[in-house]
Amino acid sequence: MQFLAPLFFAALAGLAIPVLLHLTQREKKQIIRFPSLMFVRRIPYQSVRRRKIQNWLLLMVRMAALAMIILAFARPLLDSSSVPTGGANAREVVVLLDTSYSMGFGDRWPRAQAAARDQIAKLTASDRGSVVLFGSGADIQLRSTAERSRLQASVDSATPSPSATRFSPALKVAGSILTESTLPKREVVIISDFQRGGWRGEEGAKLPAGTTLTPVPVQDAADMPNLSVTGVTFARSSFNDQQRLVVTAGITNRTEQPAKGGSITLEVGGLTIGTKPVAVEGGSSTSVVFDAFTVSGRNMRASVKLAADALAADNTFNFVVSPIEPVHITVVDRGNAASALYLTRVLAIGDSPKFQVVVRRGDAISDDDLRRSAVVVLNDVEVEPALARRLARYVEQGGGMFVAAGPRARWPQDVDTLPATIGPPVDRTRGDAARVGALEYGHPVFEPFRAPRSGDFSAVPVYGYRNLTAAQGSQVLARFDAGTPAVLERMVGRGRVMLWGSTLDVSWSDLPTKPVFLPFIHQTVRHLAGYTEPEPWLTVGQVLNASAVTARGPAAQRVVLTPSGRRLPLDDEGTDVLELTEQGFYEIRGDANQADAIVAANVDPAEADLTPMDPREITAAAVDSEDGSAGTPTGVPLTPEAKEKNQRLWWYLLVAGILLLGADTLLSNRMAKA
Repeated sequence: MQFLAPLFFAALAGLAIPVLLHLTQREKKQIIRFPSLMFVRRIPYQSVRRRKIQNWLLLMVRMAALAMIILAFARPLLDSSSVPTGGANAREVVVLLDTSYSMGFGDRWPRAQAAARDQIAKLTASDRGSVVLFGSGADIQLRSTAERSRLQASVDSATPSPSATRFSPALKVAGSILTESTLPKREVVIISDFQRGGWRGEEGAKLPAGTTLTPVPVQDAADMPNLSVTGVTFARSSFNDQQRLVVTAGITNRTEQPAKGGSITLEVGGLTIGTKPVAVEGGSSTSVVFDAFTVSGRNMRASVKLAADALAADNTFNFVVSPIEPVHITVVDRGNAASALYLTRVLAIGDSPKFQVVVRRGDAISDDDLRRSAVVVLNDVEVEPALARRLARYVEQGGGMFVAAGPRARWPQDVDTLPATIGPPVDRTRGDAARVGALEYGHPVFEPFRAPRSGDFSAVPVYGYRNLTAAQGSQVLARFDAGTPAVLERMVGRGRVMLWGSTLDVSWSDLPTKPVFLPFIHQTVRHLAGYTEPEPWLTVGQVLNASAVTARGPAAQRVVLTPSGRRLPLDDEGTDVLELTEQGFYEIRGDANQADAIVAANVDPAEADLTPMDPREITAAAVDSEDGSAGTPTGVPLTPEAKEKNQRLWWYLLVAGILLLGADTLLSNRMAKA
């Protein structure tokens, strides 16, 4: 017998404790006063040194319990054989069953289940098996068991999922199961249609040494036609103040057989908008344009559906459409039409999104203007303290503010909101004009100018600017050539403030006449307003950020309703992200149990490409030898740790020690009563 932790035997010295307890008597010195001692029995005094052990049975039980527990912690093992008791031919078999949606093509799935049941039926009494279902990820249905009935049941209950094929996660999970196994032979069986797109030669998919990898291809002999909707595009227009949408659907024939006589339908809000005929030659693509319809409300569910064919999962493409809401902007100006001319004209251009601009004087801006505005632009104006405090509250509550610091710009010093202190003007009319450089291209405002020939700020001459001193917590996004900050940003509460150190007209610079002016203003306003282009659809396997598609409220009162009807709560201590695992429409519901946002989820169109690969590519990458077997027929010698784990003697010793402690309790209670 061997022990993996022999140092625990030092605890055997604790066996002296029960002996000392039995040989030691604690005398309680308590004085009791009696009026007379004539009726008290006289007992002779016994010395502790002359005491003998009276209860040998109780002592032996206590010492045996402690010894059992100490032996359990020492982790004993019997070194009788180099292989487990199951024998040299005992196998650990992991069945990897592909459940990606391409397995629903034709009769692939019933044949895959039959192949998995056949592998399970080959297990002997000394073998153990595992069933792992995999698509884009891997899920262990049943782990290392000898019960073939349970393994068969896990295969029978499996169904194809909407996910794509990825072999690497499945091989990694199989490797982890085999690494923990103590059986001498290790085998992995992959049952799949082996699509080319599912294998990218990922590193880290290596199986343990001694593993046999057996691929079982499940493919169709006959080439049946299969059409798939690869995506949709939109064309928006306006008619009588209503937004109209034209949907164009892309269709691909993934097989070599021509598909004729089919149809495709557009449904919006549960109603059929139109049906078009479809005819696609083998291995080609086409597009279908539907008639325009009115986008009458937010979060309208829409689907493009093909007629049924050999693979149903890729016949439906879901998306969500909503009217594009304009971004409301309030420009605080001096009332001079020329000062805001360039700014208002550049904001009048563009449809994604549209900017709805209102120009107000500083003394005429109302609370209603602030409530409706996503961004407030201070165009070279002097701000009174009362207005500055109102604007500070507006920004703290999530609003955006853009300040152009021209010659008339003033801000009260007691209102700490701006990203910099506005200093005196700098005159660059004599000599070389100032230039803007050192742009932070990683910032959303300047990111579009990162690529070559996408806009050059250094070509913009600036003849005057304010000397800005950056405030604590602000970020300098651009600088003038003298090193003075030109553009700064600061987070204030839930909102943002940006400061431009010159004017937005031609009095101090030529910026409004340069090509960079329009994208600079548009990007700045989008960033300050927190505007993001709504995603009309996502793909199964992607992560949904619930806080990005709906206004964040108390998370404990929000739930996500999946396409299958499951309700997934978003609790306070959890996260707002959710992996999309189903095809269809997800609803994010708030306090009133109404849909605050709807997200469409589609299958990955690349999974519809059924081009097969040679399974030997996976075998060559995952195992050491070309034939897929690196093991030896007589078994793999086990390490002491593996032997101990297989024998589990410590468990029996620990249970015996606990039972003896229970017997000690019962025995001592009876003796105390006696």
